[in-house]
Amino acid sequence: MQHIVVRTYIEPAKHLVPEFWEEEKIRLIRRMAETGQPALEGVTPAKVGRILDRAVFKDLRPSDLKEALTKADKLDVDTGIDFFGTRLEIPIYVGDMSFGALSGNPNIAIAKAVTEVGAVAGIGEGGLHPEIAKYRNIVVQWASARFGMDMALLRAGLAVNIKIGQGAKPGIGGHLPGRKVVDIIAQLRKIPVGSEALSPAPHHDIYSIEDLAQRVKALRDLTGKPVLVKVAAVNKIHFVAVGVGRSTAEGIIIDGAGAGTGATPIVARDHLGIPIDYAVPVVDMWLRRDGTRGGLIMIAGGMLYSPMDVAKIVAMGADMANMGTAALMAMGCILCHACHTGGCPTALTNMIGSGKVLDVEWGSRLLANYLTAVGKGLKAILYALGMSSLRELVGRRDLLEVYNVDEKVAETLGLDLAQPGDVAWLDGTARAVVQREYYEEGRPPIIGMGGVVPGYTSPARRPLDLLRIEAAQVTHPSVDPYREELEVDVWIGGERYYTPVVVPAIDEAAVYAAAALGAPIYGGDCRGFRCINEGATVVAPQEAAEVDGGVVVIDETKGGGLLEEAVARLDLQLRRRGTRDRTYIVAVGRLYNGGDIYKLAALGADLVCPLGIFEHVHQRVRNLDLRSRMVKFENVITALTKELRLLMGANGVTNYFHTLVGNRDLLRSLDGKIAQRLGVEVAGR
Repeated sequence: MQHIVVRTYIEPAKHLVPEFWEEEKIRLIRRMAETGQPALEGVTPAKVGRILDRAVFKDLRPSDLKEALTKADKLDVDTGIDFFGTRLEIPIYVGDMSFGALSGNPNIAIAKAVTEVGAVAGIGEGGLHPEIAKYRNIVVQWASARFGMDMALLRAGLAVNIKIGQGAKPGIGGHLPGRKVVDIIAQLRKIPVGSEALSPAPHHDIYSIEDLAQRVKALRDLTGKPVLVKVAAVNKIHFVAVGVGRSTAEGIIIDGAGAGTGATPIVARDHLGIPIDYAVPVVDMWLRRDGTRGGLIMIAGGMLYSPMDVAKIVAMGADMANMGTAALMAMGCILCHACHTGGCPTALTNMIGSGKVLDVEWGSRLLANYLTAVGKGLKAILYALGMSSLRELVGRRDLLEVYNVDEKVAETLGLDLAQPGDVAWLDGTARAVVQREYYEEGRPPIIGMGGVVPGYTSPARRPLDLLRIEAAQVTHPSVDPYREELEVDVWIGGERYYTPVVVPAIDEAAVYAAAALGAPIYGGDCRGFRCINEGATVVAPQEAAEVDGGVVVIDETKGGGLLEEAVARLDLQLRRRGTRDRTYIVAVGRLYNGGDIYKLAALGADLVCPLGIFEHVHQRVRNLDLRSRMVKFENVITALTKELRLLMGANGVTNYFHTLVGNRDLLRSLDGKIAQRLGVEVAGR
């Protein structure tokens, strides 16, 4: 087959929904990659977006920074770091993209670029290709599936990385579709051609910090290499990090929500884990308090792309920055979210042998230029701050001030609050997207690449979106929903429902689909089947429900008020009265996915009716015959239940009714006021 060699940029993708990686950012990264010169943003505070965008250095004057940039090449400023005996000139870890998730040549280009400029790259769990093994500045990975594992792999590079989790899908294992497992991938991973490369969610030999410590020591003794532990930024990341520190690992890699990946369930991307700028300050504080911060290299990533990003995340407490998506953008990524399909138009994540290949020299040169530009910009920032080395900046949160957040968030992150406001980026007109996989295939939609944290990097429709779901790591192992049973049955009034997903009686086909799958039904005409609202108390969110037993339906279509707040309020009231065990709460609202169902259950709902997605599908299928419509609604019920199980497994919750319902500890809020209204903690606590 004759290959098309890719050695030019193409236009960035256009998105219907606003994303962090907007076209302007992609073009900025490309300019740095083409010129090797830094572009500096983040000198003035933003009103919306990341904490990194709302925080600024107090004493950094734009004029001083501009002057420093003109002589960046001549500045006597040390931006390097000792990486276990190897001198790195740029404190960047290009992180953990496997041979297979990427299409081979990009992996080689990355290894070549980082070795040339003095950065480092993780090779992911795809095995070790001989062309990559030629380069020194790589970190090999010990992941849950042990793909391609042998002594040659373990002894390559500068260190070994035990992957526990990743920011795009914490608590969920890796997934390389079988269509991408061609000959070379099969050889490297030591699996059959065409087989699905599924990594278990947990390591089946690591179920505690003690297990982790044993594995760290075993790998260190076996390889003679330092060992890092990669974890996702989750609600209780500070506890996990202290455990990693006590395990004697030499480093911790923390991957924040919104980080990129080759394939992740959208429901995981949008609802699991917390952003990196919430995690790093808290982890740094806890490790220092525990006495385990010294000697432990902290690498932090998740939507980082500029010299100012690196400077700020270091000031918050990290030693190095992890850049993955930005590195791919330097090599041509247009963020079309097609990584998992094998059809990448830029030859970065396409199926090997599909006809397009990245020019290694072109990609390597652009990435080297980009990393050099980041290093130059960082040098100018340090100089303008009056510093001569990167080490002086680590953990200097006192140099930062944050705008447009509330006092609770600022206090949690240890940042001085210059101007109060709300973190929440709410837009009631924001569009809810219902992917075809829900109703056509009955499965959770999958997407490639990150960059979306609702209400934070993009507008949210409602306060519920600002809640982040916990994911289990080491101290509380996750459960693999593909291989292990998770109980989602609910018993109400002696009747067993096989899913907590309530189906609205908006179509006779929806009613029949619910009956066929054992789902509860809500509405007026239930076609002879029992409606969950029969004999129930039905109220609007703003109404007080004075009940001490039976079924209470809180329906946001009945009037004003906030559904999520009403559910949390009633659950707490019933618990205080001691009547919660004989009262069942049903939440009805314009909800769209398994994440919405999970969050409302954790706030106190026993059953949840995601009216929004059913109304959407009803409009799409209303002209089909009865049987065809019924199949579509069955698919929706099945897909939502699968998403719920996926999130439960990621959090290590095996029983919906007994472990999830009313368990607010499984949630954290990115916004302090929303946290207070819903009775949950702020992210980082």
